[in-house]
Amino acid sequence: MTTDTTAAPTNAVRPHDAAAVRGLIQRVVAAWRAQDAEAFSLVYAPDASVILPGALLKGRTAIHEYMAEAFRGKWKGTHVLGVPKEMRYVGEDEKVVLLLSEGGAYLPDATEVPTEHAIRAMWFFVERDGEWLVDCYANTPMDGVVPMPGSGS
Repeated sequence: MTTDTTAAPTNAVRPHDAAAVRGLIQRVVAAWRAQDAEAFSLVYAPDASVILPGALLKGRTAIHEYMAEAFRGKWKGTHVLGVPKEMRYVGEDEKVVLLLSEGGAYLPDATEVPTEHAIRAMWFFVERDGEWLVDCYANTPMDGVVPMPGSGS
């Protein structure tokens, strides 16, 4: 996973912190693929906030319950994609990373995330006691599809 270099931030994320953030994203993707709400919720801080169209979730338990229901319903059998567009530190202490991404949910054989599931997202990752976690996440629908990396679309 790489960041968009067209608008290089002035407070670029150090490689080891960027790797930690990418690792969390990979855990989200793997948990979604496995339809595992428990694994999905564990990348979030215990008091994390999540804003989705029609939902406001507070804490790991709420995130776990929401995703467990989603994996039984709307998102059953889907995979998820996130393409980073910007990654940078927020503030001077380098304990918070902002990640802007595009992506969404798709069926396993798809070549793109369809318009009805394509989103733009904002993630805030926080380093607490040497561990990076998602502290806040929000997404909004976007008008268009998101091609799979390497699909040639």
